[in-house]
Amino acid sequence: MVKFFDLHANNDSILNIWPDVMPIKPLSIDYDKVDVYIQGGFLLLSKEAYDYLYHFLDEYGEFLKIDVNGSEMVLFNLRVFGQEDLDKFIEDYSKGLRSGFKSFAFIDSDIDSKLLFKSKLLDGIGLFCDEEFKQLVEVKSLNGIEFNEIN
Repeated sequence: MVKFFDLHANNDSILNIWPDVMPIKPLSIDYDKVDVYIQGGFLLLSKEAYDYLYHFLDEYGEFLKIDVNGSEMVLFNLRVFGQEDLDKFIEDYSKGLRSGFKSFAFIDSDIDSKLLFKSKLLDGIGLFCDEEFKQLVEVKSLNGIEFNEIN
């Protein structure tokens, strides 16, 4: 259990302990109505999105097959970090406790060639992408994911 909770921050692989297909009960969304969705530190892919994105994402992580109420889907466990620009990470505090970051950025030369990546400072939760990944999703009209630009 501990391994699973620290999975994204530690950049752990779980492919070797994952069954061929893991049955999953839907949590908060209609999984059968989305193509691409961020679920914690995972990217949830419909069968169609997986078939299309597999060869673009294969070098960035591992694909974990799941069954959601009879629908075949895939969790993508991203295993690539982007190098943070520490001069641009500004912490946010609430009642004296760190509650996140007001701003953050990555070193362009590190992320320029990465389709997808995550941040160690954000414990690997939340996924970041380049313009190419955004266009791949938009060209195929894959739904369920929202892109927000960071400065």
